[in-house]
Amino acid sequence: MHSLLHDLGHGLATLSYLADGLRGDPALPGDAAHRLQLMELELDRLLELVALRAGQPSEELFAPRELLTQLVAVKSLSGKAEISLHADEDVWMRTDQTLLWRMVSNLLDNAVRAAGRGGRVAVAVRRGELGEVRIEITDDGPGFGDGPQGASSLGLGIVLALAQRCGADLQIDSEPCRGTCAVLVFPSGCAA
Repeated sequence: MHSLLHDLGHGLATLSYLADGLRGDPALPGDAAHRLQLMELELDRLLELVALRAGQPSEELFAPRELLTQLVAVKSLSGKAEISLHADEDVWMRTDQTLLWRMVSNLLDNAVRAAGRGGRVAVAVRRGELGEVRIEITDDGPGFGDGPQGASSLGLGIVLALAQRCGADLQIDSEPCRGTCAVLVFPSGCAA
C-alpha cells in the first residue's frame, strides 16, 4: 500500500505541474481557465490525501463555505444534476479539512447519482440550535437504496468512519420517491 501511495503521489504531482504550465497560456479561454483552476484545487486535495498519515486528524479553524463552494463547482461540471449551495457566512469550525472534503465529496457523489440527469441537489451549512455545525446534502432522487447502483455503500462506510474520527455524526433521512437528506453534525466543540 505504501508503494502504491508513493506512485500515486508522483502521478498527481506530475498532473499538478502540467496544470501549472497551462495556467500561463494566454490563449486559454476564460471558461477553460476556470475549469483549470478547479482541477488544480482538486489535485491539491488529492495530494493532501496521499500525504495524509494515519493517526489523529489535523484540526484547523476555517469557514467551510470555501471548501463547499469548490466541491459544488467541481461536482456541477458533471452536468448530471443541478447543485445549489447555501452556506451561512458566519459558520466556522475546527476539524480536518481533508477529512471533511472526503466526507462531503462522497455524499455529493451519492446525491448527484441518485438525483440523476435533471435532478436537484442542495448543499447547506449552518449552525444548529445547540451550537453544532450541520452540513446537509439533500437530493430529489427516488430515496435511499432505490436509485442507480454505484459505490454508495462503500462511500457511506467511508463517511461513517471519517465522521467518527472527527467526532461528528452522520444522519440519513430518506423517504421513497422523496429523496434523501444526509447530514453531518459536528458538535458544538467543533464550532467556532
